[in-house]
Amino acid sequence: MNEAPLPARPSRLNAELALKILAVLAVIYTFYFCRSLLLPIILAAFIALFASPAVRFLARLKFPKPLASLLILTLIVMGVGYGISLLYSPASAWLERLPLLSSKLALQVDDMAGSLDSLKSSMLPDNEDDKSPFDSALGSGFLPLISMLAQTTAMMLFQLATVIILTYLFLVFGGTLLRNIVRGASTLHEKKNLVKMYQTIEHDISRYVLVIAVINTMLGVATFAVLSMLGVADPLLWGVLATVLNFAPYLGPFILTVLLTAVGFVEFQSPGQALLVPTAFLILNVIESQLVTPMALGKRFNMNPLLVVIWMFVWGWIWGAVGVLIAIPLLVCLKIIASHFELLPYWRILLSADSEAQHNK
Repeated sequence: MNEAPLPARPSRLNAELALKILAVLAVIYTFYFCRSLLLPIILAAFIALFASPAVRFLARLKFPKPLASLLILTLIVMGVGYGISLLYSPASAWLERLPLLSSKLALQVDDMAGSLDSLKSSMLPDNEDDKSPFDSALGSGFLPLISMLAQTTAMMLFQLATVIILTYLFLVFGGTLLRNIVRGASTLHEKKNLVKMYQTIEHDISRYVLVIAVINTMLGVATFAVLSMLGVADPLLWGVLATVLNFAPYLGPFILTVLLTAVGFVEFQSPGQALLVPTAFLILNVIESQLVTPMALGKRFNMNPLLVVIWMFVWGWIWGAVGVLIAIPLLVCLKIIASHFELLPYWRILLSADSEAQHNK
């Protein structure tokens, strides 16, 4: 009796998995190599998405939509510009002071351990007038460095202007584009799904960003108050950094903790006082991340921390610091779309926290 041949299902599954992996890699490399084109478009779309409720509010007050869009965009640009100008001087001063950290840390460790004298004497040059190889390399590469900085600045200004123009166009003509997309749908069910999806994304993303912005602002104010009581210079700068960096969960607070550790050793002589600065911020961040944010957002936006950090690293590699800051709103947006259309159920369960995943099961 002849046995029936086994179906070639494993090989077919392996081929499908390989195709999915290749498709994901192709998308990642497309976003990476086209970042100068795609980043301004996506950033402008997110800004327009956040600002569209304010534009609609002004439109209900009989403002023409182009004028309302221009007014809201002008307020956003003026607010960001004023904040940068307010923080530019203290930030520049700290950038000049932070190189002193290495020598001050060496003195702190020397006071605590008393065993670095020979190491420091062996590392210091015999003649202070002699130029080190680093100085020679810096001198020889000064003009190329200036040229590279000029090109980078010009590119950043061009992309900034592109983001502003695209944001205005999204605010003015985004509704028309959405109506044309809905009109192009083949069935009434698809049209309703598209409208509902857009309304859900706009509502949930706007709510998410508003709640996170309020919480991060409260964290920044608390950081400002605590550092002021500790006697740290320029507490407003660190409060603003706490607000901005906290938009990148886990990674942003870690970066600020490292910076505040350096600030503590620059500001204070005692190691205990120096370590009190980052410790105070860590306590505030734990209260925010473990108590305030989960209570404010609930389980709907609760996501696996490990995958969130990996996601931010991926977008940081693709689009740099801006990619890290918009990674979480982008992830929330994709999660809403997947939930709305019942797409990628395994991915949604994997992304969710343990409690939510078990509930879905």
